[in-house]
Amino acid sequence: MAVQLINIGNIANDGTGDDLREAMIKINTNFEELDLRDDEQTTASNLGDTGEGIFSRRNSYDLEFKKISAGANVTLTADDNKIVISTPDIGVTDVTITADTGNVVLDDSAALTISGGTDISTSIADGVLTVAYTGITDLVSDTTPQLSADLDAQSNNLLNVGTISTSGVTGPLTGNVTGNVTGDLTGNVIGNVTGLVHGIDIRTIAGDDQADFGAINPVIENLLQYVILNTDIEWGSFTTPNTATLDLGGFAT
Repeated sequence: MAVQLINIGNIANDGTGDDLREAMIKINTNFEELDLRDDEQTTASNLGDTGEGIFSRRNSYDLEFKKISAGANVTLTADDNKIVISTPDIGVTDVTITADTGNVVLDDSAALTISGGTDISTSIADGVLTVAYTGITDLVSDTTPQLSADLDAQSNNLLNVGTISTSGVTGPLTGNVTGNVTGDLTGNVIGNVTGLVHGIDIRTIAGDDQADFGAINPVIENLLQYVILNTDIEWGSFTTPNTATLDLGGFAT
């Protein structure tokens, strides 16, 4: 039913309006009509596809909204028309990272990717960045090891050497060399050389301090030559030789 309006006449007390009883009847009828109508349907909505809404719910006739609370390094100020959310200057706002080649500036929205190259891996766990080398770390694992500079053994021995092949070694070689040495060796060898030199074991042709040149078959022509031939003469050793000089002449050809 529609709401009934009270006829108040044209002017006061002109007798054309509703009397007092009729007016009160219309007032009661209107209240009953309003009471019988549907409950209040007013509500509110949060607009937009992203972000956090501030409307929470409608509680009967009370529209309830969430409070805006300031977090860390955030300041809220409000007046009758607005709420201002601000952040103070907290120091570093961007970071510049410089590499051997190039650089990047990281601000609030920038991202930096750290990737590994050949035999390098990177990982992040619990806020820790780890850069690891995954390649060969010892000579045993390298099937084709190469030196980019001179090798300093720091007075240590090279053990279990097989064949040392070179186009030329210049300078003193100090220490024990065990195995085969192929190539040109120029300079001093200080220490023991064990192995073959041009296929010959030099230990079989040299004693400690003596040389055995085999027998000499002389031709004896007189008694003096016979005496000299059968008389032993001590010539000393290579390290302590006899100072005498013996001229045996030349070998017959």
